[in-house]
Amino acid sequence: MPRTFAAERGWTCGISRKEEGALLERLRGEPFHPPERAPDAYPFPVLGRHRHRLWDVMRGAYRDRSAVVFGYRREQEILDDSFGRRGWENSSYWIAALLDLPASAPRLQVTPRTSAPPERPGVVTGDPRVDERFHVHTDDPTWAGGALRELAPILLDGPAQAWRISGTSILTWSRADGIPLAHVEAMLDRLSTIAGCLAPPA
Repeated sequence: MPRTFAAERGWTCGISRKEEGALLERLRGEPFHPPERAPDAYPFPVLGRHRHRLWDVMRGAYRDRSAVVFGYRREQEILDDSFGRRGWENSSYWIAALLDLPASAPRLQVTPRTSAPPERPGVVTGDPRVDERFHVHTDDPTWAGGALRELAPILLDGPAQAWRISGTSILTWSRADGIPLAHVEAMLDRLSTIAGCLAPPA
């Protein structure tokens, strides 16, 4: 149970509505805030309102950093799916993040390649192993390319995971209806390792 998991580590479990909004704003980006479509992108589906729901929000210290782990559901209103259908679409994830990194880094998002093209084109790192397996989006392609080439052994070890830098935070997300507690510490360790290798640009 998440409450037991959190208590065993001296973490808290729970969050107020006001704190939810502040946390999502701090971690702004996917999967909470999908990227805007390119101007020439296919116009469907037509989207309306969206709602956020967080649960089992666990917070505490992890390896000298501040960690937060929670379940998340995004509820998106579909006004027109190109077939005239309307309704709500739900997407559920579990999120792990390390907050308060020593220094802010440029925006950097790394997501596994799938058969679906990204909303916007990414950048090339120069390492074909990384480029064949991941989409990379960043504000500083030169810095990101160098950093990801150095991180290649870590990124290519095991299943591909989505992660990104958001200011002084680093987070990862995976689709799931609950939090896989047995994997939480391994995922935080992975984030800690990646963050330790990402020196901000000079």
